Amino acid sequence: MGGAALALALALSPVVSHADTVEAMRMLRTGTIIGPADVRLSSAEPRRTELDRLDQAVGMQVRASIRQGRKIRESDLRYPILVKRNQLVDIVYRRGTLVIRGEGRALRDGGIGEAIRVQNLDSRMIITGRVGASGQVEVSR
Repeated sequence: MGGAALALALALSPVVSHADTVEAMRMLRTGTIIGPADVRLSSAEPRRTELDRLDQAVGMQVRASIRQGRKIRESDLRYPILVKRNQLVDIVYRRGTLVIRGEGRALRDGGIGEAIRVQNLDSRMIITGRVGASGQVEVSR
């Protein structure tokens, strides 16, 4: 192939960009907490929802089983469960300097930052709050 033909062929060929994506090194079952040996970076055509750094996966919990070699998406993972369904939890309401605390029962599992429903044990009201790092449920209204 002549130089001009080669240049034309290269100019017309589609450009495929590759970036690192995180993939499973082994079968990861539902509920598994991902460790450094469970994932690796591989070069592949990137998709918007796929993870591109190992630290995005390590320490996270698998929502549904991921087979070996599959690229890992954000939606495949969650923060590890801190609050279990039916667990007694501290409910905290903060507004400025006002802090109100109570006791409640979690109505579903939840990880850090997830919104869960909780039943206040004193009033029997069902409220929604976010799970904090210490496992308490923070309500905003």
